[in-house]
Parts: sequence; C-alpha cells; structure tokens
Amino acid sequence: MSTSGQEKTNHQLSFIKNAPDDYSANINQKLANPLSGWSHEELRADGELFAMSHGLEHLSELFQKGALAAQDPQAFETISFLSEEEKESLRRELTHKWDQPKMLYYLVILCSVAAAVQGMDETVTNGANLFFAPQFGIDPNLGGHNQWIFGLVNSAPYLCCAVLGCWLTDPLNRMLGRRGTIFVTAALSFLTCIWQGVTNSWPHLFVARFVLGLGIGPKSSTVPVYAAECAPPAIRGALVMMWQMWTAFGIMLGFVADVAFFKVPDQRQITGLNWRLMLASAGIPALFIMAQVLFCPESPRWYVSKGRYDKAYESLTRLRKAPIQAARDLYCTFSWLATCSLYQ
Repeated sequence: MSTSGQEKTNHQLSFIKNAPDDYSANINQKLANPLSGWSHEELRADGELFAMSHGLEHLSELFQKGALAAQDPQAFETISFLSEEEKESLRRELTHKWDQPKMLYYLVILCSVAAAVQGMDETVTNGANLFFAPQFGIDPNLGGHNQWIFGLVNSAPYLCCAVLGCWLTDPLNRMLGRRGTIFVTAALSFLTCIWQGVTNSWPHLFVARFVLGLGIGPKSSTVPVYAAECAPPAIRGALVMMWQMWTAFGIMLGFVADVAFFKVPDQRQITGLNWRLMLASAGIPALFIMAQVLFCPESPRWYVSKGRYDKAYESLTRLRKAPIQAARDLYCTFSWLATCSLYQ
C-alpha cells in the first residue's frame, strides 16, 4: 500500500477509535452531530491527520481550527485557538447570512435559469398545439385516434423522463459531475428545442420531444442537488426551494413566448412558422446555461465522493467568505460520511 493510502486508512481508523464508547447507542444523534463527545485535543489531532491524509499538508493548522469549529458552529467564541479575524468571519456568517461571495450568487443564477428552462419546456407547447396539430393531421377535435396521438406527442418528454431520462441521472453524475451533467442536459434541451422547430410530421415531432426528455429528467434531479451541496447551511433551504419559484417563472415565460409568436405569419416554404418559433424559443435560456455552468465551481461533495479533497477545498474557497469556513465545511462533510460508513 502506498504511503498516501496508508495515511488515509490510518485516518479512518483514527476516526473510529476516537469516537465515544457509546458510539452505537444512538445512531440518529451521531448522524446529526458525528463530532459530539470529542475533546478539543482529539479534534485538533484528527483535523491535522485529515489534512495530512488528503494532500492538504500545507493547511494542517487551518484544518485543526476547522475541526474545532465543526463540532459546534455556534460555539466558536469559546475556541481560543481561532484568531479574532476568523471569529469575526464566523460571527458575520450568523448575523449576515446573505452576505455571501459573488460566485455563490452566480451559481444561484445558473440554477434559477435551469429551472426556468424546465418551466418553458412545459408550456411553450400549449400555444404550439393550436397550430401543429391541424398541420400534421392530428387535430384532436376530429376524433378517432387523433386524441391519443395528440396526447402522446405532448407527453413525449415526460414519457422519456419516466422510462429513461431520470434513470440516467446517477450514472451521468458519477461520470461527469454536477456541472458536466447540467452542461450535457442543457445542450440536449437546446438542440431538441431547435429540432422541434424544424419537424415536418407528427412522428418526427414525437421523436424530437422524446429526446427532449433526456435533457429534462437528469437536469431536474441534478440542479437542486448541486445548489444544496454548494450552499451554506444557513441559506441552503431557501436556495434549493428557488427551483420551484423559477420553474413557475419559466412556465410564465413559456406563455409569454406563445403570445409573442402567436400572430407570426408563414413565410415562403415555411408553414407554421409561429408554432416553430414557440417551441424553439425554450432553447434560448438553455444556451445561456451551457455558456455559464463551466465557470461555476464543481460541487465540493462530488469531489469528496471521488476522493479529491484538494479540489473540494478549492471549490469551497470560491463559495465561502473565509478559509476557516471552507475548512470547517469540508471537515464536516468528511466526518458525516465517515460516520455513515460505520453504519452501512
């Protein structure tokens, strides 16, 4: 075994050994606070071992402080090992919870636009229905099988989500990370929106909308998780719930697009230009996501799952105001995962 691998094994054993004797007495309590019952000396020693075991040797002292702060985020004032500047950072985190780095709000904008794409994908078809159905010979008002075909075309994205799209969420996230998954699904959303606008039959439109489900399913599962993994605890719930609000905003934008293109006349050799523009318009915010997402930091939690703790720390330094907050949150993530592994 390599030296690095031996250090990591020793760290895991240290975590178990340093746990209180009644470690299995109350699983829920331990999962809620894995560091409960640890002395300051044990925390400092484990924080140092954590840094040494994961390529963060140059930040050994910082992670000792982070381990102390992680045990009880409200009790940092009593920790003499912290500098006054570090205490002020932790103090301001409690008194000004919305005072966050610009990068975090940039990420929030990304997640909000992703939700709006979801809403637009749902509603632009409402206006397009009035025009493509008669053009493709599936007017539901004529009876027969038209109603079934019409419903099938409209529900195609969600049919794909159910049978394929949502099932791809986990493998995509494992391989590509949160950012990569969002980029790929946004690209699919953009391309399929354009594809819908150039279809020439209802089976062609059905296939285009079915593939759209590959963009809708994994994206709707990944974006809230990405927001939760990047946000600090104090505002995590509010930021994650913004998905619902901005999805509703996207639903409104879809209807706005329907009204905006409703009276667009056909052009030479282009029949149904209005409904084609309606369906294609949902691709515009998806294009914005593609251009934006790779400038955001990757989820620290995803980096941790891959054992890339140095990269996780780099991400957290872009998402937190002070290094002490990044070290504390990274150590918290590790301690919680280590505790969970004991009960598997």
